[in-house]
Amino acid sequence: MSNWSRGFGVNKIFSAYTKKIPTVDVALEDYGLLYRLTESGSNPKISVRADSKEKGVVPTYNTVAEIKGTNPNEYVMLSAHFDSWDGGTGATDNGTGTLVMMEAMRILKKVYPNPKRTILVGHWGSEEQGLNGSRAFVEDHPEIVANLQALFNQDNGTGRVANISGQGYLHAYDFITRWLAAVPEDFKKGIETKFPGTPGGGGSDFASFVAVGAPGFSLSSLSWSYGNYTWHTNRDTYDKIVFDDVRSNAILAAILVYMACEDPQKTSREKSVLPATRTGEPGKWPEQRKATRKGGMD
Repeated sequence: MSNWSRGFGVNKIFSAYTKKIPTVDVALEDYGLLYRLTESGSNPKISVRADSKEKGVVPTYNTVAEIKGTNPNEYVMLSAHFDSWDGGTGATDNGTGTLVMMEAMRILKKVYPNPKRTILVGHWGSEEQGLNGSRAFVEDHPEIVANLQALFNQDNGTGRVANISGQGYLHAYDFITRWLAAVPEDFKKGIETKFPGTPGGGGSDFASFVAVGAPGFSLSSLSWSYGNYTWHTNRDTYDKIVFDDVRSNAILAAILVYMACEDPQKTSREKSVLPATRTGEPGKWPEQRKATRKGGMD
């Protein structure tokens, strides 16, 4: 399915509702050329080849790596989803998040090879179909979730981290502010924090952990026209990556993980009282949702 993304020559790509009627997207510049050639009487011809194949049920995977800690049964996690829509190549959704977490792990392995807590990184599959990879991990590894010090997730484009919310945890201010204090000013300037914040109910993989009361946090980035030009579009390609920002985010993530690992205090999971809804009912914490496995056929 393809629809306009409110940008020149940019379309959103989502799930298809048909297997029999192909849709071909002609970019704005190409359409303009075809229009001018037709108007001048040149009678242009275009050749289109669009191959596709129904492959049936195809498995998706999580890719998880670790640096074992001296307290091996306590955990700090890095998080980003590995899948993308195929309108482009998924560079900013979520290639950049994956790059940040891979680079953060490389830094940590080099300068911090013997962490206090075990460091895990999850590159999740099937995020775009409903956070299925991270939800499955939460279901399958309750021992990790129960002993999770913090999880840091990045998934909204190539920009520098600009916002960190406490996700509704009453005492998030105490530990996140303490960890941020160790970050050099060049890598944290412009970051807005919001405490206690509101728990995320979806959107990206940190929400899978928040739903079960685990301290998962989003490293939310500057837009760089993400919503219109690269998120789920045919323009989400390598040339849109701002590598200075990706580098900054990797350094930030590595420092936050180091601080969370070394912190002698365990993070609090006490939840704040959520504001009432517009109907006057008490605010409710997001509920855990089961992962969809086997494409919903089980």
